[in-house]
Amino acid sequence: MKYLIISDIHGNLEALQSVLLRAKSFRVDKYIILGDLVGYGASPNEVTDIVRKMTPIVAIRGNHDKVAAGLSNGLDFNYVAREAALWTRRELFPENRDYIRQLLQGPVEVDGLFEIVHGSPWDEDYYIFHHLQALAAFRRSDGWLTFFGHTHIPAIWTFGNNELRGEAIPDENYELSLEKDKRYLINPGAVGQPRDYIPKSSLAIFDSDEMKIRFFRVNYDIKSAQTKILKAGLDEFLAERLAIGS
Repeated sequence: MKYLIISDIHGNLEALQSVLLRAKSFRVDKYIILGDLVGYGASPNEVTDIVRKMTPIVAIRGNHDKVAAGLSNGLDFNYVAREAALWTRRELFPENRDYIRQLLQGPVEVDGLFEIVHGSPWDEDYYIFHHLQALAAFRRSDGWLTFFGHTHIPAIWTFGNNELRGEAIPDENYELSLEKDKRYLINPGAVGQPRDYIPKSSLAIFDSDEMKIRFFRVNYDIKSAQTKILKAGLDEFLAERLAIGS
């Protein structure tokens, strides 16, 4: 099977549309979303409408989804993030808010092949940036292959032969062949708000027959996404950061 693995759409309609258009060429069998459908971006209803129609799909919630759905107060967010999440909560149609509220909390096992989480296997709000954080994730999970999001940075963590390795994904197509004697933590990067200073949406395709993961970056209409953010009255920083991928 071929799985589209994406995360952190964050209400960016233009980015999601570009990613799904790119994914069509792979004839994806199942869609996997690692959380944060909304928050930051100005198109939460349009994004949620699209996600609700994607099938078959396995989607989990992220920390911004929780605030937007009223499951969390967001007091641990910075000011700009919280204001955007509360704006999103007000803007969401009731049916979309209900959909987001009912999203599963990771970890969730998919088809007996891999596990998906938003932040980490034990805490959806926990970031995995550095070696010690990745090591903690391997120690607190038995999974062979885990996909995670939350950091907005595409990355591969590999543990095998008592060795931990981490690598960032370059700004080009990249392929990883999985080995059965190793364990993996894979971040596909962010669709709607990349933060590795590459202003392109990021996605991954997992082919369970070939046991390969391919990473891709795609351009999208950044100016249109920025215009919508400003028109909605959201903080201009949210628009500016899209152009530099930070």
